[in-house]
Parts: sequence; structure tokens; C-alpha cells
Amino acid sequence: MSIAHKFENSRDKLLNYLQPVCSQIEDWSSIRQVLPFIPKIVDSLDTLIIENIAIQSPLVMQPIWKTVGKISKLYQNCLDIFIWSNFGFTRLFFDITKRLAKSEETIQRPMRSVVWLVKMLYEFALVGKINHKLVIDTLTYNTKNDKAFALSGSNTRPYMICDNLVKPRITKAGLTQNISQILISP
Repeated sequence: MSIAHKFENSRDKLLNYLQPVCSQIEDWSSIRQVLPFIPKIVDSLDTLIIENIAIQSPLVMQPIWKTVGKISKLYQNCLDIFIWSNFGFTRLFFDITKRLAKSEETIQRPMRSVVWLVKMLYEFALVGKINHKLVIDTLTYNTKNDKAFALSGSNTRPYMICDNLVKPRITKAGLTQNISQILISP
């Protein structure tokens, strides 16, 4: 939705990126119809994002808790935060989709997320509205949507690797001090 919002006053620009591939899909609910277009869909979305990177905006705040091994004891430098932009967040399912689309005979979860995104953005570019519920409920590709965008830390870590992930900025002492101040404040 935040990506569509960025093109609210320039839907024609959005349409220019998406229409060449999206207009070729006659039945969005058919795996056989959609699957061959997935690499082109990802390419058109990638081009859209790369050429408009300046308009990305913050989307998700992800806390980082660093513990000693698998126990709940915190490291000295234990807490930080990672901010995902709306464009950056797409990498989580775009890059997996690029790999899967080369060999898959069905539409997997990350691929479905790509299809949902492009379908919603294409719909917005055409009519200025998005019926996200209809898109998600009808483009299921024979699977349940309850875990449509489930990812593990092993999927997010390559994108988040930085000094602050290795050594978070907030220490245990700083965390305790800040919590104490919050609890004591009127």
C-alpha cells in the first residue's frame, strides 16, 4: 500500500512499469498462466524500485536482541533496531522468487507474494484503488494463505548484516537504566 501511495499522483508512471508484462496475463488465478511471467514480473518490479529508490519510506521496525547462545542471557551489547524500507522489504521475497522461478512448476509462498504485490500495484495503476482482500483470497494457487509471508531469521540475516547486528548499540546497562527511567517517570 505504501508503494502505491507514492504513485498516487503519477499512476501512469506506475502503469508504464507494469503494463507490458501484466497486460499479457489473461487469468491471474491460473498457475499455468502466471508462472511463466514471474521472472518478467520480478524484473519489472525491480526496475520500478531501482529507478524510484529515492521515494522509498520506512515500513517495519525490527528489534535485534543478542543473547548468549540459545539461552535467554543477554550479551553486553544486546539491543538494536533495524528499519526496513518498503522497497527494501521486497528483497525478502523478490530474491527468493528469482531463484525459485527458474525451476518451479508451481507458485511457492514468496512467488505468491510477488504476484500479489504486482497485481495490487497494477490494479491501483489502472483504477486508483486496491482490493487487497480480493487479490489475496482469489490468488491462492491451491495453498492456504495463513503463512503467506512466513520467513525465518536465516532469510533476513543476509540483508541485515552490519556492525550493529554484530555489536548492537544498546548495552545491558543502558537498557536497564532506560527501563528504570521509564518506570520512575510520572
